[in-house]
Amino acid sequence: MEKRYSQSFKETLHLGQEEKLEVQIDSGQTGSLFLSLDEGSQTKQVHIVLAPYAQCDLMVYHAQKSPIEFECQIELQKEAKCQMGFLDMEEAAFDLNLKVTLSQEGAFFDLLSGQLGQSDLQKHNTIEVLHLAKHTTGLMRNFAVLLDRADYQMVATGNIKKGCKEAASHQTTRVLTLGKDHKAKVIPLLLIDENDVKASHAQTIGQPDEDQLYYLRSRGLTHRQSMGLLSIGYLLPVLDRIKDQELKKELQQTMESKVGLYEDR
Repeated sequence: MEKRYSQSFKETLHLGQEEKLEVQIDSGQTGSLFLSLDEGSQTKQVHIVLAPYAQCDLMVYHAQKSPIEFECQIELQKEAKCQMGFLDMEEAAFDLNLKVTLSQEGAFFDLLSGQLGQSDLQKHNTIEVLHLAKHTTGLMRNFAVLLDRADYQMVATGNIKKGCKEAASHQTTRVLTLGKDHKAKVIPLLLIDENDVKASHAQTIGQPDEDQLYYLRSRGLTHRQSMGLLSIGYLLPVLDRIKDQELKKELQQTMESKVGLYEDR
C-alpha cells in the first residue's frame, strides 16, 4: 500500500493482509494518521517520510489478536515534526522494531507509548532515534503495565552522531507490575559522539503503592478494579494523541475493560 499526502490530511489506515505501507508527506503539509494493525499478516512493515516542514500526528493501534512483528521506519527532514502515539493492549505476543531518523536540521520527534502485558505474553520493543543533523530533538516516553508472567522488554536508544550540535535526546520508561512471576527488562541507551548536546534517560519498575490500593478498596472497589484504575494512569495519556474524539472515547472504554474496571464487585 502506498500513500502520498500533498495537502492537509486526516485519515485512518488499516493494515491487515497488506504487509507493507509506504507513506510520503510532502513539504509543508500537516495532518493526522491513525494506523490500525488489523488481523492478517504476522509481519507488518511501515515506512514514513516527512519532507521539509511537514507535520504529522501519528497514532498506531495494535488490534491483531495473533502474534505480530511490526517494523516501522520514520524519516524526518528539515524542520519536520512528528508526534507519535502507540497503544498495545491485545492478548497477543508483539515485537516492535521502531527506527526514527532525524536526517536534517530542526527535525522533531516525540513518542508516547503504552502497553498492557497480558498474562503469559511477550512484549518486546527495540526503539532507536538517530540524530544525523544539528538542532534535532528526539523524545521517548514509554509506559507498560504487566500482569502475571508477562514478559516485557524495552531497549530504547538515543543516538547522536558527531556534528549534531545542540541536539536533544530524552527518554523515560515506566513499568507498573501488577502480577507475579513477570519478566521486565529495560535497557536505556545514550550513544553520543558530540559534546554540545542535551541528553537524559530515566526508568522505574515497581509495584503499585499499597496505600493507594487500600484507599481504593475502602471505597468499595475490588482488588482488580483498584489495580485497573492505577493502570489507567499509565496508559490513558497515550489516547491524547488521537484527534478523533469518538474514536478516543471508544478506545478508552476498551482500555478500561481490559484492565478490569467493569468487572462485578
